[in-house]
Amino acid sequence: MSEVRRILVVEDEMQFAKMVKMRLESVGYEVDVSGDAYSGTQKIIREAYDLVILDLMMPAGGGFTILERIRKFPNKADLPVIILTGKTIDDTVKNQARSLKVAHIFSKPYDAKEFLAAVAELIDN
Repeated sequence: MSEVRRILVVEDEMQFAKMVKMRLESVGYEVDVSGDAYSGTQKIIREAYDLVILDLMMPAGGGFTILERIRKFPNKADLPVIILTGKTIDDTVKNQARSLKVAHIFSKPYDAKEFLAAVAELIDN
């Protein structure tokens, strides 16, 4: 990586968010964490991130709520997003994710190698 890439993790389970943050920082990314949908949306709108990682079920709305809001901003319409969730990933979730331009969906617990490969694929080009 020639420049540090910024990632926002929007996750209400703080222990899990810290683990994801440490894993991403260990491979050289700069990581911010937001604990709910409202503050996550505000950070995405106000700051420049190379990737956002969203949980689907959180206070103040979930990941899809955030995506519906930020996709309305032209400069955020193509922001890469990965969903990392404990929710069952059924066809409804997959279709909604696809319609909101989600790049990857991972279930908790997730495979760290696959997750890091997906992150690298999206932002290290």
